[in-house]
Amino acid sequence: MMHWTFIYRQLTSSLKQSAVFVACVALSMVTLVSLGGFGESVNNALLQDARQLLTADIVVASGFPFDEALTAELEQLQAEQGVQVARTYEFISIVRVTDGEGSLLTDIKAVEDGYPFYGRVGLTSGRAFGDVLSSGQIIVGQNLLDRLGLQVGDKLHVGETSLTIADVVISEPDQPINLFSLGPRVFVSAQNLPATGLVKLGSRVNYRALLQVADEAKLEQNAERLAIVADSRQVQVDTYRTNQFMAQRFFDNFLTFLSLIGIFTLLLAGIGIQASLGAFIREREGTIAILRTIGATGRYIIYQFFGVTAVLGLFGTLIGLLLGLALQSVYPVIFKPFLPPQVEFVLSLRSIAEGMLLGFVVVTIFTLLPIYQLQGFKPRYIFRKEPNAARPSGVFILAQALILVFLSAMTFRYLQNLTRTLYFALGLLVLVLVIALLARLILALLRRQHFAPLDVRQA
Repeated sequence: MMHWTFIYRQLTSSLKQSAVFVACVALSMVTLVSLGGFGESVNNALLQDARQLLTADIVVASGFPFDEALTAELEQLQAEQGVQVARTYEFISIVRVTDGEGSLLTDIKAVEDGYPFYGRVGLTSGRAFGDVLSSGQIIVGQNLLDRLGLQVGDKLHVGETSLTIADVVISEPDQPINLFSLGPRVFVSAQNLPATGLVKLGSRVNYRALLQVADEAKLEQNAERLAIVADSRQVQVDTYRTNQFMAQRFFDNFLTFLSLIGIFTLLLAGIGIQASLGAFIREREGTIAILRTIGATGRYIIYQFFGVTAVLGLFGTLIGLLLGLALQSVYPVIFKPFLPPQVEFVLSLRSIAEGMLLGFVVVTIFTLLPIYQLQGFKPRYIFRKEPNAARPSGVFILAQALILVFLSAMTFRYLQNLTRTLYFALGLLVLVLVIALLARLILALLRRQHFAPLDVRQA
């Protein structure tokens, strides 16, 4: 049974240790809570505009030229009413100025008429992409003009031909964020592709066929027809419902990496929780011994200090949630260059619920061992300041196993891969063991040293 007056006195008589405990609980969850809400907002934005991000209903992608069977099937679909096809060719190549020696590595994208079927390629002139990009014309990124000292209307040598810069691209629907690129974007009309001489046998080109299907009911049927004739080892066929967009893959990997950092932070905070609770209990050893002298059982003492940790854990959880929500609102500023423009950040009830559960679990598993050891205190501690009872090996192993299982479960939740989870958990275990051994080694070496000044010995 809880004695709330006793719990209140313990909390108020050691404010420093209480504050450290609360801070560790908040730190253990703030990163994961904020990333959960941030990731949910980004994913919702990407899924809402799936067609715009894919620029088509169906996409056929390969790193090799399409074979005859696939080409024939695409032509057959294009001949049918209600299906439009536009091909794109993307590759890396060097362009150079026609008058001078300036050259630059660029990311070239040759497109057929119709691209994009959904979304809009933003140009500085505000004109329609299809009206600007025509035979003999190219559209480039502003960074290309800046680095080569060119302007709209100048000529640029692309492969074996010279083309006129007609406009400047500022956004692409199928690349809504500034992902890593080897060079500035250059749009070329597919009509000029043969004249450039850049696509030939052995060229490294990403081939894509974009399909717009007027009848939504035939979407899956058409995608299945293409998948049947395509070589699954070289060609990938997706619809806007099944495709994992480049932007989505980027954010999935990025958020997973940050989440793993958050899990490592959680481990460090958990160690802080144990250390602060241990210091809190050491300050109360005399009080605990008096309680045992007047007849308090070990179970009663455990209940009271469990109440203390529950109150501190609740405060830490609430602070962690508030800080996590505040940090979530800062992410759009930090990651603005990488975010799709249509992202709307909303309050995630799922993240809040997960944060409350996370706070409860963290406090429970990291305080299990220190609280369990309370039952080892003896009444004679009042007269003989002897160390507490030896650490219970069985409970110690159980507590560490629970921590390892918890961290592994958190890791698996974000990685969704058992092998990688095991590697990460094993890496954490090895890291902790190495740090523990190094700490013991340093302490052993320091004990053999004889420092004359008192302050140095104390340090």
